[in-house]
Amino acid sequence: MKKNRGLFVGLFVAIVSTTHAEEAAKNAYMIEKFDHNGDRVVTQEEFLESAAERFKTMDVDGDHAIEQAEFLQRYAEHSHSTTTDSGAEVGQRVFDKLDENKDAQISEQEYNQSRLKWFTEADKDNDQRIELGK
Repeated sequence: MKKNRGLFVGLFVAIVSTTHAEEAAKNAYMIEKFDHNGDRVVTQEEFLESAAERFKTMDVDGDHAIEQAEFLQRYAEHSHSTTTDSGAEVGQRVFDKLDENKDAQISEQEYNQSRLKWFTEADKDNDQRIELGK
């Protein structure tokens, strides 16, 4: 359950703009959640493997897409609203951002593109690795 909560926090963090301190916190979060081999580095490969696993857990009915209802249900179950908006409002904004073609579902391609964008934004030196202090 804690792992899934991190998923939704991560989605929210990926959408808002970040300051330097927030970038450091984002990198620390990524290392905590996605460093599978314990080397305190998250490679792009590790990150995308985790993204594929998370997509499968969110795709409750197994149809290779996350429908709006699936997403909002999972978001409500595993998130904490950190703004004055309700969790449902934040969840809807996150969903709308991920649903690029506005078909009321997030395809694997849309999801993977958003995750890759998030990783790339965090990878300031473009070495396909996220490390603390970079």
